[in-house]
Amino acid sequence: MTWFGNVKSIDLRKWNSKCPGCGGEIRFRLYDGKLGATSNANCSNNINSTRMFTRDELDEGKLKVCDWEGYAVRMWDGSVRFKNKNGRFLFEWRVEE
Repeated sequence: MTWFGNVKSIDLRKWNSKCPGCGGEIRFRLYDGKLGATSNANCSNNINSTRMFTRDELDEGKLKVCDWEGYAVRMWDGSVRFKNKNGRFLFEWRVEE
């Protein structure tokens, strides 16, 4: 991390990768490294996501299901940021603890 005047420069931003619907992880595959490249993204609790769960979780109703879908977008610094289907970016970035 470096400072330029009063602006802090971050080498690679780590954008928030949490679903705005349920807080699950956002899953995506974005192989293209070009600025503005996009791919589909969805919540790890989406019915289309591959995941493992036990029969007990299914029987007891503990299985989370979320229908959030959006897009992964390659940013100018190489990081990946997420958009809702309506085209609006998820605005927060992850804070390192």
